[in-house]
Amino acid sequence: MQDEKEELEFTMDQSTKRMGRAEKLVVLLADEGVRWAETVEVISGDIERLVGNVFISCACISYFGAFTGPYREALVKKWTEGCLEASIPASEEFSLVTTMGDPVVIRNWNIAGLPSDQVSTENGILTLTAERYALCIDPQQQANKWIRNMEKHNSLEILKFGTGTFLR
Repeated sequence: MQDEKEELEFTMDQSTKRMGRAEKLVVLLADEGVRWAETVEVISGDIERLVGNVFISCACISYFGAFTGPYREALVKKWTEGCLEASIPASEEFSLVTTMGDPVVIRNWNIAGLPSDQVSTENGILTLTAERYALCIDPQQQANKWIRNMEKHNSLEILKFGTGTFLR
């Protein structure tokens, strides 16, 4: 009887601990359910605005070029207003970085030497997504450093016009 009593006490203690852990798990999952519902709502809105956002992204990639940050913002504002007037769903606060950028890739760019400001990040996206070659107006040599660091693993060779083997 004594052994049976000890076994029942052990089982009761174990069941109490399991019940406590189960309650914690249920509370945590309830919080996670709320977060998932919010995420579904945000993604549903993003899907609705996808056509306009992709349209504006294509316009940015095609036309941004060497324009300054304020001029780019004015262009995006004008394009967004045009989309909304034409009943094309688009984000009112459009950002090329959030639409076309991958945070992990952008972080790697920053580690490789690309400045973390909005215009530089947009330039990185333009450089890697545009069909045409990027024109780097680079008085501070930031793009030069970034490209060298990004292409180091591809055995990038740097040539200058005065190099004897330039034509080869």
